[in-house]
Amino acid sequence: MHKELRFAAVGTLALDVLVWLCSLLLVGIGFAVPLGLLLGSAGMLCNLWLLSRSICNAVYHGRTRDFGGYLLRCGISCGVIAVGMAIGHACALAVILPFLYPRLLFGLLSFKKEKKR
Repeated sequence: MHKELRFAAVGTLALDVLVWLCSLLLVGIGFAVPLGLLLGSAGMLCNLWLLSRSICNAVYHGRTRDFGGYLLRCGISCGVIAVGMAIGHACALAVILPFLYPRLLFGLLSFKKEKKR
């Protein structure tokens, strides 16, 4: 699980830099977008870490707290997005984008593994 979290962190950093460079062309220089990306990435990585802990507990220890963990992850996402919306509009979009990264990153990773076979 740690390998996947490390992959997600590195991929998130690369995608954050790419989004920030694109935002320089559209929005200009400012602190809203980088702050939003940092906040959203931290919330997304926290959610992935909690999800990996929940999966490890279910697989290795037979403990399942699916609904409570799900509500906690949803609460973290909602809280992070609410803070981003309170800061500003450009920041709100930058906060939401990192929550979409795992689908892209792990989709690309699974596609890469499929081609190796």
